[in-house]
Amino acid sequence: MAERDGQSSKRKLFAVLEILKKYSDEEHPIKSFDIIDKLNSEYNLAAERKSIYRDVDVLREFGFDIMKRGREGFYLASRRFEVAEIRMLNDAILGASFITPARTKILSSKLTQELSIYQAKQIETQTYFDNRIKFSNEQILYIVDQIHSAIAEGKKVRFKYYRKKIIHNRVRRIYTREHCISPYALVWSDDKYYLVGNYDKYNNLSHYRIDRMENLSITDEPARSFEEVSKYEGVFDTGDYVTHTFRMYSGEETEIDLICSNSILEKIIDKFGDAAHYMNCGKDMFRVRTTGYMSEGLVDWLMMFSSQCYIKSPDELREMVTHRAAEIIEKQSDTQWLF
Repeated sequence: MAERDGQSSKRKLFAVLEILKKYSDEEHPIKSFDIIDKLNSEYNLAAERKSIYRDVDVLREFGFDIMKRGREGFYLASRRFEVAEIRMLNDAILGASFITPARTKILSSKLTQELSIYQAKQIETQTYFDNRIKFSNEQILYIVDQIHSAIAEGKKVRFKYYRKKIIHNRVRRIYTREHCISPYALVWSDDKYYLVGNYDKYNNLSHYRIDRMENLSITDEPARSFEEVSKYEGVFDTGDYVTHTFRMYSGEETEIDLICSNSILEKIIDKFGDAAHYMNCGKDMFRVRTTGYMSEGLVDWLMMFSSQCYIKSPDELREMVTHRAAEIIEKQSDTQWLF
């Protein structure tokens, strides 16, 4: 039998809110009689029609945007997340390779619980778990939580780290030495999750992939200050580190002048941003002047567009790309690769 004691009235208020979250939206109002049925069947609570109106008024006073559409019923008009926001977050989770398949489904389910069952159904019918590459390290969530705590507490972390190697025609994990690192930041870049920190043996920064860590623990040893091993003072500038290390690569900063085909304009803008100096250069060409970091990484990136881009300056960068192209031609012409 449904409860009728005073305690149930407190539970009922929260239950009404949960019912509105789950079973209503702008396209699907829910009548008071249906709310009463849900209270009884799902929460073992009794209610009268007038009490539903009182509960809705209380919830409105607390800031919940509950609307009523004539005789059609009530609906929750706004939520913490809009449908489009849930969709974008859900797609980000699906596309994140460091989130395991099992954890992907759990997180996706949690996100859609923020919506009505009707809104969730729309997203679920447009979502599919395909065969994209996902890492299998189920410790990732725990590892991220531990690293976050270690950074907040100013403690070092210790973990096993592995790399991949082919042994007897199969990919195997090869564990390196145990790492003890002073952690400074967690960074998501190029679909990988990294820990940025310092290994005491060196006076610099290094980064480690989260998906390749195992058995991470927080030590009692105080972390080394990032001010001792980096240019940062007061606050570790994660954005600057990502820009220099992942996006533009490390190396000496220099002025870069490129003449490019219009076909790669979007790629160039994605790389150097809108703030670079762009100029029209003929019917199908444009010129861009910006700054970058001289490195093998920048050469690798430019090689992808070598037939659509001329390096006007610096000469050294053009020579590096030309030398790399010559190496590729030599490798592809070398019969020693045939067996």
